[in-house]
Amino acid sequence: MTFLYDFYGPMKASVIIIAVLCIFFIILSFFIKKVDPSKKTPLWLVPFLWIVDLVNGFVKENIGMRWKSYAPWFLTLVIFIFFANISSIYLLDNPTSYIVVTAALAFCSFVVIQATGVVSLGPKGYLKSFLDPMPLMLPMNIISEFTFPLSLCLRLYGNVVSGVAISILVKNAFEWFAIPFMPVINLLFDIAFSIIQVAVFVILSIIFTSMKIKDEEKIYNK
Repeated sequence: MTFLYDFYGPMKASVIIIAVLCIFFIILSFFIKKVDPSKKTPLWLVPFLWIVDLVNGFVKENIGMRWKSYAPWFLTLVIFIFFANISSIYLLDNPTSYIVVTAALAFCSFVVIQATGVVSLGPKGYLKSFLDPMPLMLPMNIISEFTFPLSLCLRLYGNVVSGVAISILVKNAFEWFAIPFMPVINLLFDIAFSIIQVAVFVILSIIFTSMKIKDEEKIYNK
């Protein structure tokens, strides 16, 4: 029972975040459909277009001709991890401060990367890639494949937990005197560091996915 209780907080927070984001973007889609493309872009739409264009551009450069199959997944990662990282601001448990959540995210990226290798290189080519540059590298290549999701998991978890720990230490050390400084600390650790961690997690996932794709498939024709 204690084991299940430990995971209740992050699971509850994750479900709430996903549900709210789904509702928000469904409603947003109705507003976007009403926007006239021949007129000036409304200011409220600019931030959404910017983040979509940013992710699409980076995916195009690294993934190439199949970018449309990957961009939605990586954009979903960006949105979920960011709002999960800052969930303490709106009084929810931080899902990414639990290693089981970061492990699940890293495992999803691992599956996408390996599946990309099988699709792009073919089953035989994918298995042969573990023998590059020489057969003796087989054990090291296998280890490197599994250490990548582990590093993603621990990097995200460690940075989020360290930010939470520092905030708690400041509160406990200065008590009431910490109140004027907590907004600045929260902005730094909950938002600024969250953006950095989102960028690191997603960029590394895109780059490692790109490494599994044939060079000729990475060419994107505009």
